[in-house]
Amino acid sequence: MVTKLAKLVLDSINSKGVSAELGDILVEVPGDPKKGDYTTNIAMRLASKSGKNPVELAREIVSGIVTDDSIEKIEVVAPGFINFFLSSRYLLTELSKIVEQEDEYFKFDSKVGKNIVIEYTDPNPFKVLHVGHLYTNIVGESFARLQESLGANVKRANYQGDVGLHVAKTLWGLERKMLLEGVTFEEIEGYSLEDRVRYLGDSYIYGSQQYDVESDKKVQEEIDSINYYIYSKNIPSLPSKESSEYEEKKYLEKYTKGRQWCLDYFETIYKRLGTKFDYYFFESEVGEAGLKLVLDNVGEIFKQDGQAIIYEGKEDLGLHTRVFVNSHGLPTYEAKELALAIKKGGLIKYDESVVITGSEQAPYFKVVFDVLSKIDPVLSERSKHIPHGIIQTPDGKKMGSRKGGFANAEYLLGDVQSRVEELMEASNRVDDLDVEDVSEKISIAAIKYAFLKVSVGKNIIFDMEKSVAFDGDTGPYLLYVYSRCRSILDSVESVGSSNLCLDLCLDNPHTKELVRAIGRGRYLMLASAEGYSPSILCSYLFTLGQVFNNFYQNVRVLDAGEEEREILLLLLKAVMTTMRVGLDRLGINTVEKM
Repeated sequence: MVTKLAKLVLDSINSKGVSAELGDILVEVPGDPKKGDYTTNIAMRLASKSGKNPVELAREIVSGIVTDDSIEKIEVVAPGFINFFLSSRYLLTELSKIVEQEDEYFKFDSKVGKNIVIEYTDPNPFKVLHVGHLYTNIVGESFARLQESLGANVKRANYQGDVGLHVAKTLWGLERKMLLEGVTFEEIEGYSLEDRVRYLGDSYIYGSQQYDVESDKKVQEEIDSINYYIYSKNIPSLPSKESSEYEEKKYLEKYTKGRQWCLDYFETIYKRLGTKFDYYFFESEVGEAGLKLVLDNVGEIFKQDGQAIIYEGKEDLGLHTRVFVNSHGLPTYEAKELALAIKKGGLIKYDESVVITGSEQAPYFKVVFDVLSKIDPVLSERSKHIPHGIIQTPDGKKMGSRKGGFANAEYLLGDVQSRVEELMEASNRVDDLDVEDVSEKISIAAIKYAFLKVSVGKNIIFDMEKSVAFDGDTGPYLLYVYSRCRSILDSVESVGSSNLCLDLCLDNPHTKELVRAIGRGRYLMLASAEGYSPSILCSYLFTLGQVFNNFYQNVRVLDAGEEEREILLLLLKAVMTTMRVGLDRLGINTVEKM
C-alpha cells in the first residue's frame, strides 16, 4: 500500500508540472491514528520548488489523485500534510489475509538472496556474562529475526575473548585464591558448572584488583608473563620463552578447562534467551593472522612507535591513533578485529556484516574499519557497527564496571523471574499453570521488551517493578493480550470463514479502530526490520495492545449475533497472529495461558 500511495501521489505531482521522483515521496504511518492510516509531507518538501503555499500545493496534489475502493478519503492538514484513510473493505481484506496466511503475511522479499552475518553477545571466557552482554544478545537476536523477515540468509556469530590480560589476571588470581583458601583445582572441578564459573569470576576480580596496585610491580610482571605465555600457545610465530612442565601444568590445564567451563555456561544462558549461534569465533584463532596483517603493512598503513606498532589516525576525520601491536609484541584487539573481518568474509561471503557492541567502542570500530578499507575496501564497505547504550538503574547508575562489580546476567534473570512468580501468586495466576516455565517466559519477555522498546543507541533505565507489571508498556502486558485472545478463541468450537469479513460494515467504532490498528502492522514490521529498529515494533505492539484492550472492554464478542460473532472471532485471531509474529521478531515467546 505504501508504494501504491506513493505512485498515486507521484502521478498527480507530475500532472501538475512539478518535477519529482518516486524516491522523493515518503509515505509513513502517522503517530496519531486520527490523522489517517498513512501520511506524506511531500507538499511541504516541494513547496519552495513550486513557489506555492504547502497547503495549497497539497490540495492540488489531492485533486489529481485517482483513487479506487481501497481509499475511503484523503485529507489535507496544515502545514501541508496529506493524510490517507483506507476503506473498510480494504482493511477487512487485509485482515482476511492475516487469518489465512498467518506468518507468511508478515514476510518480505527486499533482502532475498542477501547473506548477512550479525555478530553479537561477545562475552569473554574467564569473566562473568554481565547485563551488557545480555543486552547485546537481546538486540542482536532481534536484529537477526528482523533481517530474516526481509528474506535475508542470516548467520549469527559470536566473537569471544579467550586470550588477553583478563585471562592472565584470572589464572593468577585463581592460583592465589586456591592457596589462600586451601582449595585444590581438583576440588573446584567437582563444583557445579555455575559455581566453577563463579569461582573463575571471583578470581578475575581478585587478580584485576592486585594488578592495578601500582606499587606492586612484581604482580604486574607475573600477570604479564602469564599473558604472554597463553598468547604464545596460540600464536606460534611469537618468540617463545622458556616454560617448565610445572608452568604447563599450572596454567595451561587451568586455561583449557576453565575456558570450556565458561563456554558451556554461556550456552545455558543462550538457551534461556532462545539464541543459537551459527559461528563461534575466538581471539585465540585470529591473533596470528592479525599480527601478520600488521607486520606486513608496517611503513604503508602502520608505523613503528618504540616497541609498539600503531595506526596514526586523522583527528579531523574523527580517527584517533590506536595501538595494533603492543610493546610486548602481542596483537591488540584492533589487530585481531581486522583478521576477524577477513575471516568472516572468507567463511560466510557476506553482503553485510553487522557488529553490535556498547557505544563506548564506536571510536574503536571507526578506526578499525578505516584500516580495513585500506586492506580490503569491499569488506569495509559491507561492514557496519551498531552501538547500543548502557543499562542503568532507576537512580541513573550504570549496571556494570570493568572492576567486576557488574550485575551478573544470570542474577538479573533469576531476580526478575522470582519477582514474576511472586506477582503470579499474589494475583492468583498459578492455577493449572507450569509456574516455572510460564514465569521464565514472562520474566524474559519483561527484560527483552524493557531493553528493546528504547531506541538502540540510547541508554536504558531498567526498573524491575515497572518491567514485570501486567499492565502498561511492558512485555508481560503484551503476553497477556495474546493469551486473552487465545482464551476466547479456545472457548469456541471453531472460527468461521474469513470471507465473511468482506460483507461486514464496521459501524462499531471500537471494532473499526482495532481493524485499522491491525492494518498498520505489516508496514511497521517492515519499517522496524529495514531500520534495524526493534523499538518501532515495540511501540506498535503496545499500541495494538491498548486498542485491543479498549475493544475488549466495549465489545462483547461471545454475546454478539452469530454472523457478527464470527467476524469478531476472526478479528481476535488476526490480533493474536499479529501479536505472536511481532513478539517472535523481538525474540519473545508467547504464553498460551496467564
